[in-house]
Amino acid sequence: MSKKTMRIMGHVLILLGILLPLYGFGSLSKGILLEKAKYRAYMASADATYEKVAPAMEKYNEELAGEVAAVDPFATDDYVAAESFIDDPEGIFAYLRIPKLDLYQPIFMDASKVNLAKGVAHIMGTDMPGLSPGLRPVIAGHRGYYQSTFFIYLDELAEGDSVFVEWKDKALEYKVYNQEVIEPWEVEKLAPIEGRKLLTLLTCNPMRPPRRQRLLVNCELVEKEEGAAAANAPAAGAADGDKKTTVSKKVKQMNAAVLAITAFLVILLVWRGKKFVDEIRKKEEEEQE
Repeated sequence: MSKKTMRIMGHVLILLGILLPLYGFGSLSKGILLEKAKYRAYMASADATYEKVAPAMEKYNEELAGEVAAVDPFATDDYVAAESFIDDPEGIFAYLRIPKLDLYQPIFMDASKVNLAKGVAHIMGTDMPGLSPGLRPVIAGHRGYYQSTFFIYLDELAEGDSVFVEWKDKALEYKVYNQEVIEPWEVEKLAPIEGRKLLTLLTCNPMRPPRRQRLLVNCELVEKEEGAAAANAPAAGAADGDKKTTVSKKVKQMNAAVLAITAFLVILLVWRGKKFVDEIRKKEEEEQE
């Protein structure tokens, strides 16, 4: 094998070494840059109404009758999603917005492996979001994944922080009241509490592997006056930022780092790619001589 051929193979290996991390960081950057746009698109959709999904959710809650029949979504890869009871074939029934985490994620029906790769997901066997006392929907999300950071900094949420479950015609606002670390089998910790209107966000714990426990962030519905505009107003403009909430410093730093690393890898790829092309041309010219 000639030295020039070996140099070309060396260039190929270097390009592969750049492409592998670029794929990961590029996917994360795409998520950071496009999540708000997807949120706006959902809110502009004719199907994104609370009225459309409310009857099915209420019926589901009545049939569940306050019982918890949940399976830990991170415990097995063999879990098969239940059939969606809403019309959307993609299974999106609402959006989750957390201003402090600059998070905008579709909420999918059932926390299957496929759905958790696309967004956050409601854990079947727990209540659906609603206004009735005694409900406790549980929404699960990865502690970061290939195309989004998802719940990576969920532990940054503190008492009083807002969490929204939204449709174009309604926004349910919850306030964080505590955090709790549990074992995967402690399903009873997800049980509704009589008289309270709760929402629980669930992810793996700790942030770094092995993630043998689960982090719960428990929230309570903010009571609003009947007919108040804030209770039923569309979430238009929410993606432009919540002036009352400061995005977590860790989230800002992480997003900036991901975008910066992606940009550096793109520049490096272009530079190394140019050198590779030059090497190929040089080899071809020498062969023609």
